[in-house]
Parts: sequence; structure tokens; C-alpha cells
Amino acid sequence: MTAAGGSGGRRPVHRCTACGRHDLVPFADLGEIPVYCGVHWASRAEALASPLGRMWLAYCPECGYVRNLAFDPAVLVYDTTMDTNLHHSPAFGVFSAELVKHLAGRFPLRGGTVLDVGCGQGEFLRELCHVAGCRGIGYDAMYAGTPGPDPSGATFHRGHAPLDADTPEFDLVTSRHWFEHLDDPYAFLVRLRELAGDRPVYGYLEVPDAGYDLATAGWEVIYPHVSYFDGYSLCRIVERAGWRVVATGRLFSGMFRYVEISVNAAPPITGTELAGTELPGTELPGPELAGTELPGAELPGAGSPGRADRNRQLAAIAGFADRHAAERKRWRGTIDRLLAAGDRPVLWGAGSRGVQFLHLADPDRRLAAVVDVNPRKWGRYLPVTGHEVRDPATLAGSGTRSVIITNPAYRDEIDAALRQLGVQAELLVA
Repeated sequence: MTAAGGSGGRRPVHRCTACGRHDLVPFADLGEIPVYCGVHWASRAEALASPLGRMWLAYCPECGYVRNLAFDPAVLVYDTTMDTNLHHSPAFGVFSAELVKHLAGRFPLRGGTVLDVGCGQGEFLRELCHVAGCRGIGYDAMYAGTPGPDPSGATFHRGHAPLDADTPEFDLVTSRHWFEHLDDPYAFLVRLRELAGDRPVYGYLEVPDAGYDLATAGWEVIYPHVSYFDGYSLCRIVERAGWRVVATGRLFSGMFRYVEISVNAAPPITGTELAGTELPGTELPGPELAGTELPGAELPGAGSPGRADRNRQLAAIAGFADRHAAERKRWRGTIDRLLAAGDRPVLWGAGSRGVQFLHLADPDRRLAAVVDVNPRKWGRYLPVTGHEVRDPATLAGSGTRSVIITNPAYRDEIDAALRQLGVQAELLVA
């Protein structure tokens, strides 16, 4: 393993990126963690040599925004060797398809243009073009398909969106799970606002919800994620950049936070709010968030995230360092206990949460297996720990009695898959 940036990457003073009103205050130093959560290496030796980067979290006392002060953009290069695709999961596929229907019905997109920044492998943009009858322009350095026009009506570019004078005019800008990766998310929003000019433009941003991640063990607190937004801080940065918040809320079992935004535009079509469409996965997550409401949409005004939401986030931040350390210790002890009982515990899910969990709870590869539904990962090795990823079908007849998952949104899907394989195992949610 090699260190990227080491402890020397710390920045003692950083003004809040979201509200711009307060210097960030450090609250948790998690040490060194894997830099490349989305890369799956061809050999264990390569995986073991993959770089580490420091995670030094700080927060804004004014709005609850959180950032890794030690983040060094020079050590993280996005290209086609990364695979963060979630569409191999049926549950995520259903969620994404329903979101497409929502956006197509909510905004006037027919004949218009959608700019998708961080389009992944293009599944979402292709479907949106098909359902909404619009054109699409997608940018992603991780895009592994054929660049150029697509039969769906989308055009894909392999690389980061330049957002320059040559950027075509767009009617809707979307960015799902890319905003939190940006070194300067405020400048990104400001530039999009400049490109909108006097035209009516809508936007949809989706990020991991920090209201969940910082109130739990924090398996999604990973090096590629520079920023951590709950509803309050996400609305603050949007408004500061000159956009209007149309709606916000949590989706996919509370894992994701979205915000719909606009400029120079009429309100969206009434009756199309996410609260009415009830996207799959909008149920409450586990008991760690019991007692909180999980609306599909929180409209501006009385229903938008306010000081009470901010205070809940600040309370989660205050307890995060101790909670994170306790969960690391607890899961190492749990794996010890399962092994001592003759079990062959496995981890289901080799995404970013799984990589972080393995680094913190199973660095010595004591688990019997790590499986994932994405076939591109099979037979490859995870960064830093060197766990090999296998096909879930290999669990049949393996004798495992315990399957650990790090994302409760996939509980039902994984439980059904295990039953189909004839594996009788207890699902343990980390």
C-alpha cells in the first residue's frame, strides 16, 4: 500500500463551500483510507499496492456542510478503469426507471436538451431521452462505451464536462452522484447558472445523504467524496450559486438526497412532486433513523429543510468520530465471533461502501468471500485489502450462515437472491 498525500495534505483553514459564512471546524480524523474505491484490480499484488489518502473531516457550524480537508485532487484520476455502475442491481434499476418517469412528467422536456454531468455508463440518460422525447448530452471520464451519438438521442463524451462557451444550450441539467466528488461544487453551480443565462432552465442533483451517512457508521465516507451534504447544506449551496430550490427530499431508503432547482423558469407541473409518485425505496431506513420523517419532497417555505434539520445534522456530526470508531471495533469483533462459531461469513456488495467496510473491519481478509452482482468485478481484487470479488452464485453450497451487507436499500433484493440460490443465511446490516 502506498500513501497518497499522507498527513501533509491537511489544510488548516477552509471557508464553508456551501454557505460561505464560516470557516470549517475539524471533527474527525479517520486516518488513511483507499483512494480508488471504484477500481477493481487484475491481481492481488496490484490491489495491495493501490494508494491510500487521508480523511480529515471538518464541518460548518452555520449550515452543517462537511468536507475532507485533506483531499488532494491530484491523486485521484477518473478513467474507464473505474466501475461504479449500480444498474446491475434490479432494485436500483427500478428506482432509476421511476425517477426517469418522474422527471419526464415534471419538466417540459419534449424536444428539449438534457445535459447530464457525470453520466456514468449512460443508462439513465438513454432512458430519459426515450421516455421524455428529448436530446441528451452526457459527460463522464468513466464512460466506457462508444463516444458520440447514440440511437437513444443522447450523445456521449468520455471526459469531464468542459462547461465552456461551446456547451450546447440545455433545458435540464442533471448530475447524479458526481456533485460530491467535485473539489469546488459551488463554482460548478455558478458556472451552470452562467451558462443558463436568461433562459428557463431546470436542474436535478442527487448525492449520498449525509444525514444518513454521518448518523451511522459512515461506510460511505470515502476518499472520492470531497463533500457531504444533508438537505439544509445542499439547499444553501444551491441558493448561494443563484438557483431556486424547487423541491428536495430523500430517496432509496434514505441513502440518497435530491434537490430540484430552477432559474428563470415557471414552477414545475403541479401534481408531479416525488411525494405523489412514491418512488421505490422511499421507506424509512433502519432504526438508526427511526422517528424522522422521510418525505418524497420538501417544498420551499415551511416544508423546506430548516434550522431543526441543521441541528440534527450538527448532533450527528458531534457524535460521528466516536460512533465510527465503535462500529469499526464492533464489526471486527462480530467477524471474530462468527468465525469462532464455525461460520463462513461473506460480504455482499463490492462497491464503495463495501470497500470501506473491508478496509476498516476486515483488513486481513478473514471473510470467506466477497460477492457482487456486477460481472465486471468477478475475479478481480479490491483496493488495499486485496479481497477477490466473486459471482454470488458461488455461495450455493458454501456453508455460509451469515451475509453482511452495508446498504439496507438492497436487503430485500439480496434476501430473495439468497433464497433462489438455496442459501439459508442471516442478513447482517453493517
